[in-house]
Amino acid sequence: MAADGHVLIVLHEVPNPDDPDTLDARVYWRKPDGTWKSQGSGATNIAALRAHVETFVAAIDALEAKAAKATCAKDWFEIMHHAAPLHRMVRNQSATLAEARDLVKGDKDLIAVRDTAQENERSIELINHHARAGLDYTIAANAEATVKSTEHVVESQHRLNMIAATFMPITAISALLSMNLKHGFESYNAPYAFWVVAAGAFLLGLLVRATLPAKKRD
Repeated sequence: MAADGHVLIVLHEVPNPDDPDTLDARVYWRKPDGTWKSQGSGATNIAALRAHVETFVAAIDALEAKAAKATCAKDWFEIMHHAAPLHRMVRNQSATLAEARDLVKGDKDLIAVRDTAQENERSIELINHHARAGLDYTIAANAEATVKSTEHVVESQHRLNMIAATFMPITAISALLSMNLKHGFESYNAPYAFWVVAAGAFLLGLLVRATLPAKKRD
């Protein structure tokens, strides 16, 4: 707001990511003689306004550090969740300071603060794009891994089905006719013959398992 050489600037504090709907306002008043009065500060220059804009620089730097360490969809989503309200604040802040600079064209300090706000806007936009691209890539990579895992399961099931189909007729007929033929092992070296046959069956099972397709690794 501007009237008779006075300029009143209303901005917001860095938003709390856990409560983005709560907005804390900050008021900065530039008098016609170039002095400033700021909420919560006794300074008569633009230092309080500059410090306020620089708090957004620190918040953006913290998000950039998180983006550099992000490795999963949860990390990217958290960055986007924090960046959304901050982006909105920075964009409005940049527009407000640009308008104030147009009203006071000769104030070089205000121009510098305006430039910092515009750099903040560009930085937070880049973080938003980076986080969205990282989230999209993570989702696509997880989907590809799921497809590969599904292919592995389907191929393994197919081989097991082929083995089951091969032995199903003789198993069904034997169960139906209750066949119990004399095979000569009933009393041969009992009970060692039984354990030898059981061990052979387990080895055959391991051999069948080894023929199944191994899980593909990235």
